[in-house]
Amino acid sequence: MDSMFGSVDSQLVLLIAAIAVVVLASRLLFRILAVGYGPLIGLVVIVVALQYLFGISPKQLWFEVAHLPQMAMKFFNSFG
Repeated sequence: MDSMFGSVDSQLVLLIAAIAVVVLASRLLFRILAVGYGPLIGLVVIVVALQYLFGISPKQLWFEVAHLPQMAMKFFNSFG
């Protein structure tokens, strides 16, 4: 059994394994990106629409998103 694996070039096996890993990893990456395209396009459309239709910059939008928990707490505390 040792002689069978001894005749195989280890560099060739390493090269084939590296190619297989790159192919499988790239397929995984493309599948992950394909799933994420829909929400990503939606976010871009919302940001661009806010900017050109209402004059709201992405910086202003991010500020509101960052302060959303505080605004929600004020809103819910106003009921109590």
